[in-house]
Amino acid sequence: MASELGIEHLMHANVGDKTGQQRIAGGVRALPGEFPWMVSLQRMLLTRGNHVCGGTILNNFHVLTAGECFWFYENSRYRIQAGKLLLNSLEATEQTMNVLRFTLHPLYDGSASPYNLAVVRTASPFGYTAFISPITLPSIDSIPEGVVSISGWGQTASGPFQSMSTELQMFHVPIMPNNVCQITVGGSIGSGPVTDRNVCLGPGTGGIGTCGGDAGGAAVQRILGQDVIVGVISWPVSTCGQEGFPSITTRVSAFVEWINLNSQI
Repeated sequence: MASELGIEHLMHANVGDKTGQQRIAGGVRALPGEFPWMVSLQRMLLTRGNHVCGGTILNNFHVLTAGECFWFYENSRYRIQAGKLLLNSLEATEQTMNVLRFTLHPLYDGSASPYNLAVVRTASPFGYTAFISPITLPSIDSIPEGVVSISGWGQTASGPFQSMSTELQMFHVPIMPNNVCQITVGGSIGSGPVTDRNVCLGPGTGGIGTCGGDAGGAAVQRILGQDVIVGVISWPVSTCGQEGFPSITTRVSAFVEWINLNSQI
């Protein structure tokens, strides 16, 4: 997670004071239980799981993520870890589930596509706790406005010294109006690459943003007392956190019916 737009931990110093936490490429470390729907999707190499994407718990057996997370490794084995803050530490709050199957959106083709979605079915159910719980889906075709929260274990910087964060990072960012976003990324109103099925996160002043490893994570708003997922982190427009460029998400409200259809047990 770069700038604008990847028990042991409960005993971590300053967990109750986010102002005292080190800033890491524009984000701050998330607090225990702050993002209970957030999961790490990991590709298995022998017995080791390597983080590739974020994801969001929909119900006891299903996770929403980005289609790109599976596109190049469809025949690989995957697992999901929930209740995590520190990827490289065993935490009393965590649960690990094997991936039974995944379903890509039928119109996703591996490109910078507004259909960059996948629903994952786990082999066993999540047990809900204060650190693991599902997100709420938005109303069908609702258009989000305002500020969202983003979280992820993605890269904390771009360039030759890229590194993935082992601690869950978060930041708040406003939604950029879609017509402004379309022009910002080099298109024209009504034409690609950004479409009305995307939600852009700006204002693009540089220093904060999504990066490699953040794909599949959620852009979340608090609506009527519930945490609602409005976007799934998708393809990058430019070098992560580059000034003048937004982060791009897939607008979840455009796909609620497809998500519900594919997240039945």
